[in-house]
Amino acid sequence: MGLSANSPVPSRARSLVLRFLLPLALGGLAACSQPRASSAGADPSAVAATPAAQAAVGPSVTPAGSSEPPPAEGGDAPAADAAGERAFGAPLVGDAPPVALALLLDDPARYTGQVVRTEGEISAVCQRMGCWMELRDERQRAVRVPMAGHAFFLPRDVAGRRALVEGPLSVRPLGAAEREHLEGEGAAATDVALELSATSVVVRAPLPSPSEADATE
Repeated sequence: MGLSANSPVPSRARSLVLRFLLPLALGGLAACSQPRASSAGADPSAVAATPAAQAAVGPSVTPAGSSEPPPAEGGDAPAADAAGERAFGAPLVGDAPPVALALLLDDPARYTGQVVRTEGEISAVCQRMGCWMELRDERQRAVRVPMAGHAFFLPRDVAGRRALVEGPLSVRPLGAAEREHLEGEGAAATDVALELSATSVVVRAPLPSPSEADATE
């Protein structure tokens, strides 16, 4: 006679069920927890480590979300190369010889409004951004040289080196507020009205020190 779902199971029958069926159930669970070997007896995941699989996948690529930092970029006005000259701004136009800075200072009306090329010693540089410099001649007379439109900046450690400069020359006296601002950045020639707005600057290599010059003789 069959037993209904609500029929009580005799205690002896329960013990037989637990005795024979429980080991079988536990054995099945243990078998499921073991990794299943492939038909060839090898781990399929090991195929990806073979040279052929690596060649098919291609070279490794850093994920987009990687925490590895990007390559560092240079600053807006790095220190000048002590071993040679450096160019800033637009390329020089043509190959005209430079006009002596002393001539520009002696007769500015002759060159005002023209694009001129001249050379002198850098006597001061803006210590905030490198957006202007002062260029002086052999008689220590200076002309103000702002970088045209703040389009480029000079290193702040090039004072004392010579520079070739090209750009339009103008006469523009400074107002009191602008003079105060420039003096706060290290300017000295704020009483000079002559201004050369540089579109191109070539900072020359530093001159050898007396000891270095003696060593080469």
